[in-house]
Amino acid sequence: MRNEFFANIEAGAAAVRSLACSSADRLTRQLASDPVRESQNQLPCPEKPAEPTVRFSRQVLADFRSNVGRYAPETGGMMGSTGDMALVDLCHFDALSRNTPGTFYYDVDSMTKVFHDWAEKGYRVTGIYHSHPRGCIRPSYHDISTALIHLRFFEQDFFFLPILRPARKGLFTLYFYIVHLKGDTLTVDLDHVLRAESGSRYALCTFAPWHREYSVAEMDAYRASLEAQEQPETPAEDPVVKAPAQPAETPDYFGKVRSLYPQKVLEQKVVVCIGVGGARSFLENCARSGLRNFILMDPDIVSPSNVATQAVFISEMGRKKVEVIRDRIRDINPDAQVLCIPRALDDAMSDEAFKAYLDRFPGRKVTDYLILGCTDNFAAQKRSSMLALKYGMPYLAAMMYAHGAAAELIFLYPGVTASCPRCLLRSRFEQYEHGYQNDVDSSACPIFATERMNATKGYLALMLLLYHEAPGSPFNTMLDAVKDRNFVWIRLAPDLKEQLGIQLFDQVLGGDAGCFAYMDETLWVPQHPDRPEFGAKPCKMCGGTGDLRHLQVDWAELDTRAIHFDT
Repeated sequence: MRNEFFANIEAGAAAVRSLACSSADRLTRQLASDPVRESQNQLPCPEKPAEPTVRFSRQVLADFRSNVGRYAPETGGMMGSTGDMALVDLCHFDALSRNTPGTFYYDVDSMTKVFHDWAEKGYRVTGIYHSHPRGCIRPSYHDISTALIHLRFFEQDFFFLPILRPARKGLFTLYFYIVHLKGDTLTVDLDHVLRAESGSRYALCTFAPWHREYSVAEMDAYRASLEAQEQPETPAEDPVVKAPAQPAETPDYFGKVRSLYPQKVLEQKVVVCIGVGGARSFLENCARSGLRNFILMDPDIVSPSNVATQAVFISEMGRKKVEVIRDRIRDINPDAQVLCIPRALDDAMSDEAFKAYLDRFPGRKVTDYLILGCTDNFAAQKRSSMLALKYGMPYLAAMMYAHGAAAELIFLYPGVTASCPRCLLRSRFEQYEHGYQNDVDSSACPIFATERMNATKGYLALMLLLYHEAPGSPFNTMLDAVKDRNFVWIRLAPDLKEQLGIQLFDQVLGGDAGCFAYMDETLWVPQHPDRPEFGAKPCKMCGGTGDLRHLQVDWAELDTRAIHFDT
């Protein structure tokens, strides 16, 4: 399989090398940036009249007008019923909640007191209400997982989860969701939409039916991954581990690189690394560059075999890899916020669970996230790339070849790079789709090979993260020059041709140039989308259109676990 794959890459490089080299203007053409999309969150087209199964008392609605319905998102509180469970006639606004522009956490102590006060009077808690930012009218995965916790605590099979969109003068719009627990499944339905109008009037709105089902087991795994973290500095319900308080005068750790990496840009960026063992030095150096937001996903623990290949220490034996790297990042960058997910990206994790982790860093545009595939598992690499395409986020993946003889890196930026992962790695995809099993591991791989790959990975990451956002930085426009060369090969052994049959380095660096080359060279191999124009059938993943942004629309309602290309 390897020889066939390498041959295909080399054949593709030869076919487009002259075209790529003679088209400098095409390589530097700037594509339009991806417009902000809220297709899943926009108010649906009217389809049916609203007939609520649950109603609010006038006093509760008036309370909504005076606080949650007029304050900036995210605020909220608890609601309940004095008798009839189909009538919400109690509410308590949580003035002590912790809020950011994209998250709401009620104050556990004060809300527990309210619960006990209501229980003593025979009242029942029926739900939690809170507001969302403009355009976000659906409950998040984290919202729904929180509802599951309350369903179990209150020993109920239903829970109300209204989402309010606040407006001036308290003229809110309320989307009333009902969560039901049915065995191993949670169902969520939009029951009605209510709009507050002037003069203490309210109108029921028409809406499109909305129904979702969630696996309880997947929800439990999601919550467990958050609760498993050691985070003494933060409350248990907030999984983002923040740095401890610093002295009043913190040294300027990153002053020497500020002209290269504008801190106001980097502080918004989030590095999402799937598989962290071999990427450790890369992640640490991201922190040294001033990046401060990280999501680390890996189920493994540090073992003796990692000492020679993954830059771990004997003192770390038995600890979770995500946690030891988190500690190193925070020791380098005191402002770092690190979310540790000791799970694998496998079929037990839904797209919504993955997105819920991203949402722990709210208020960001899609290009503020960089998803990295750094595992030695093809299924996880493929899934991570598809998730990046589904959500319109930049993507970077790296892979080391047997014995560290060579490394490959691919990168994507929807709307800029034209070729998808399957265009770049078509023969590899086809082999795995027909049952191929990879047995290559890190055995006999020099640690220096991994570090060399991580260095190039770092340059690519900065190229993607700072694209057209850092005027004056050399990384601002680098991507424009290589957007059609998003397959990178590094020769790490002088006998690569004999070891793996890869001949492209000798072809490119042959002749007179050969006397200057031996090993450690990097080739940026020209690429094109798979389509008839380039002698290939349309790509099964992207269709060969050359604009990967359409997958945000095509896959918006799909779970990437259910998308297959083997037919």
